[in-house]
Amino acid sequence: MLIFGLYFLPLEAASLTVVFEHNPPFQMIDSDGIGHGAVYDFSKKLLKYAKLDASFEGMPWARIIQKEINHPNRLILSITKTELRSENFIWLIKVYSGRQYVWKKANKQDPKRILVAMERNSHKATGLKSYFQEKNVVEFLDSEQALAALVKNYVQRYVGTTFAVHGKLAQLGYGMGEVERRELFDQYNNGTMDLYLALTKGSSVEIYNRLNTALEHPEILQDVNSLLLKFEQKEKDIILESK
Repeated sequence: MLIFGLYFLPLEAASLTVVFEHNPPFQMIDSDGIGHGAVYDFSKKLLKYAKLDASFEGMPWARIIQKEINHPNRLILSITKTELRSENFIWLIKVYSGRQYVWKKANKQDPKRILVAMERNSHKATGLKSYFQEKNVVEFLDSEQALAALVKNYVQRYVGTTFAVHGKLAQLGYGMGEVERRELFDQYNNGTMDLYLALTKGSSVEIYNRLNTALEHPEILQDVNSLLLKFEQKEKDIILESK
């Protein structure tokens, strides 16, 4: 399917734009609008090996998923690969894999009605509305605001990976003691969440080929494996520290 789709891509060279949301701890946007973080740094190195010049634009996820995906030559950092999205992007390489859990505020008694926070345009929307009932799902601008709503007792549940929850809490100035991990949220793929670098459909075949060639370089492959192992070990360390 990928080869078939690429056959129709334009052959001429084109400029590339890297679009990314503030998604700690994978990539972040500082107060000056500058990106940083492990996935952001890896993408910079990948582009260097691919010999591609690119502009980096940090923006809200809603803009990426509503507007930027309709333009060719967009490289999206850490987008979750789901069954519904699988045919809508050119998936390059996995940079993270984790398990989704349901979280609640620590040492907090639940009210009769349980509300769950969800970031706008979340890939988990269908699962969350099925699991908690649509009337109990409250949307927020992004995942960090959604998690903050849990900490501040506006809602009673949040769904995310241990590593992502830890990163977002740190950005908000909180520790893992603020929340309590409950059951595995296994609506999709046994609860796993895989983040990928992905190109938008219609992107230049030259851009794809250069990125694909760079991804086969031994040093880049080593960096990818190191990234996956680093995230996996960090998640294990967080779980141990939380016990």
